[in-house]
Amino acid sequence: MITEVPKVDEVKELPIQVRAIPVEMKLIPRVAKATRAEGDPAEEATETPAKEAIEDESDEDRFELAISSECEVPRWYGTEILDHSTSSVDLTRAAQGLAHLVDHDTGDQVGIVENIALGADKVLRGVARFSRSPRAQEIKRDIQDGIRPWISVGYRVNEIVLEKQSEDEGNTYRVTSWTPAEVSTVAVPADTTVGVGRSADVKQFPLTFRSLITKTAPKPQITTEVKSMEPKAQAEIVRLGSVHNIEPEVVAGMIERGLTLEQASAEILTEVGKRASAGKPTTQAPAELTEKEQKEYRVQRGILTIVNNEETGKRENCFELEVSETIEKTLPSSIKRHGGLFVPYKVGIDGGLAARAEKAIGRDLQKRAGMDTQTVTAGNELVFIEPGSFNQYLYNRMLLKQFGAETLSGLQANIAFPKQTGKSTGSWVSENPGVDVAETNPTLGLINMSPKTRQSTSSYSRQLLAQGVVDVDMMIRNDLAKDTALAIDAAGFVGDGTGGSPTGIMHTTGVQAYVLANDAGAGALPVWDDIVFMEEKVEDVNADELGAFAWATTPGIKARLKLTPRLGNTIGLPVWTDGNTIDGYQAGATNQLPKNLTKGAGTNLQPLIYGCFSTLVVGMWGNGFELVVDPYRLKKQGMIELTTFVMCDIGIKQAPAFVVASYCKRA
Repeated sequence: MITEVPKVDEVKELPIQVRAIPVEMKLIPRVAKATRAEGDPAEEATETPAKEAIEDESDEDRFELAISSECEVPRWYGTEILDHSTSSVDLTRAAQGLAHLVDHDTGDQVGIVENIALGADKVLRGVARFSRSPRAQEIKRDIQDGIRPWISVGYRVNEIVLEKQSEDEGNTYRVTSWTPAEVSTVAVPADTTVGVGRSADVKQFPLTFRSLITKTAPKPQITTEVKSMEPKAQAEIVRLGSVHNIEPEVVAGMIERGLTLEQASAEILTEVGKRASAGKPTTQAPAELTEKEQKEYRVQRGILTIVNNEETGKRENCFELEVSETIEKTLPSSIKRHGGLFVPYKVGIDGGLAARAEKAIGRDLQKRAGMDTQTVTAGNELVFIEPGSFNQYLYNRMLLKQFGAETLSGLQANIAFPKQTGKSTGSWVSENPGVDVAETNPTLGLINMSPKTRQSTSSYSRQLLAQGVVDVDMMIRNDLAKDTALAIDAAGFVGDGTGGSPTGIMHTTGVQAYVLANDAGAGALPVWDDIVFMEEKVEDVNADELGAFAWATTPGIKARLKLTPRLGNTIGLPVWTDGNTIDGYQAGATNQLPKNLTKGAGTNLQPLIYGCFSTLVVGMWGNGFELVVDPYRLKKQGMIELTTFVMCDIGIKQAPAFVVASYCKRA
């Protein structure tokens, strides 16, 4: 997923490194000044009014400040432990005090950290005092108020030792000689995993590498004899497999079987032909994150890095920005970019952690436009807490997907599905008719799908985004998934194809319309007869064998059908059963369907839909959605505005497999 970087034992020098810990800054009680004796000539001779004025205006506050510890920090090469024994920390430079900076910017000094020493608890501490400049006093208040919750140390690595090797957990390194260079207050910790020497013109310092691991002789490799094949032929087979998205295991099997280039090409083309006949478009391989990368990924860190780059004019990097750049490279040039952060669809979501964060932090720290969990129609009815990827979470929240809709993600260009709009005809003939039988062919058409951009805007408080815990990040991912799921679900049902929107079931040409049996021109209450007749319409067009069918409607019509008996007998079994089925077919209710349709004098009418949802396709372009970060528009409210762009479309391969009764009365 990430661009390959050199191994640490191959690196001869490193720039200044940084690591952060939660701020621990305690005010040191002031000591009252000694009162000089009145008329002391020595004191009077050395002290001037100007000096007294300066002392009166100076900032007398002193703070005990924790600077660094031995906590493990993930690096691009493995886990780093900064050794805090007296023999490891070179305090020569710190003897005169270290500059107290803002975000490691040497041009933004707000104070100095003095009296730096190691504690018995292996924590490096110092005494911080701030400049009396307005800027320094502002930063001081922000630290005291918890607005800037992290202290970061910049340090030079002199010697690093490989302490532990593990294929599963990665290598562990201990820095056994290092020199503190400066101390910074930061709003969000810098990403420590993005690699070495990424910025131009960064000064490098010599590095010594040692290993405590005893190297063992490699185990002899056991190889399986395969038929002889020219290396060029092998390379060409691998290339053909990659171009046509053939599984690597299949390609390896061709080579192991000793197929010639011509034989392998024939098998590959056969597989491509099968895909084409099945209407399966070629998609870009998804942007996968390893298990370790999943744990490291933080949406909030990516957002805050962009905010910091915008406000300071710098170009800091982080793991999330690297992932974003990888996703962006997979997009075709025809897809419009907006300069935002691309978040992979495969990023993990744990709804349990998200719910815990909402409960612990409270919704007052997070204000979203048009999306909350307090309003029923805004998504409260869709609450899932099972962990999974963004895509899985997206699907769980879509009624279309629950009913079997097909999803194609990673699409790169417009796609089209062939459909048969007419059938071949024939006739009976005698043994020797004397004339040619009329030739007829089936009429074919295409279902075209192209990326439609869905844009939504929300906002999060800076204070919320600065929380460096996974629960908060899961809550943000959860909100984004919910927002996207509801939008796609609504488009699949009621999208009208105007204004750049997809075309959903209720507006697709070829979907069968049904008028309720008791409709006299103003809508009617649905009854059991309507259920039977709607199912009949699907069978009339031979669509009943296409797959599993289901019913979809609003909560109001669901309630009505629960009160409506199937037959007028004493038992009175309802149309909508306790198992959420209608006539044995799965049934579901959603607030995505309209409740305000009109017909004649009838108002507030609502639809009832019966169909084979597996013939509906949700297409999603690219391997992730884009977040455009705006730190300015809501800056005075302490909020960061996010605009989400998702590219998707809806296609229905068999429109006659759906029947819509648009004008149902609830009461």
